[in-house]
Amino acid sequence: MFSICSVLIVDDDSFARGIIRHHLRRLGIKNIFEADDGEQALATLRSAKMQLVIADRYMPTLNGLELFCGMQTDPDLKDTPFIMITMEGCKMKIADAAKLGIHHYLVKPFNAETFDKKIHEVLLQSTAETAGE
Repeated sequence: MFSICSVLIVDDDSFARGIIRHHLRRLGIKNIFEADDGEQALATLRSAKMQLVIADRYMPTLNGLELFCGMQTDPDLKDTPFIMITMEGCKMKIADAAKLGIHHYLVKPFNAETFDKKIHEVLLQSTAETAGE
């Protein structure tokens, strides 16, 4: 169903990227790109259209919040679906991210069912919005 989607995983931890990559492949997603930090992610996003960005909140150089804000200032990137991943389930931090416009969160550790549900929710919502344009 999602085989033609391109997804960018942004995390400074290669092990974490590997876990996310595994889950995406399980869902049939084949076009998976990776970045170590937000700066590298922005460069990738400006060179290739992505249907989804999955980014860790805490990274050196440009963290997940800064990446999202950078995407929002770029007309070509601002509507790209975004999922924030973090080990922090603090409601205040999630609320702060929501104020910036981040509405999709996954708290580590997550199981396959939770991951699958979130990916389906975000990609299907994005597809429905695109179809309505």
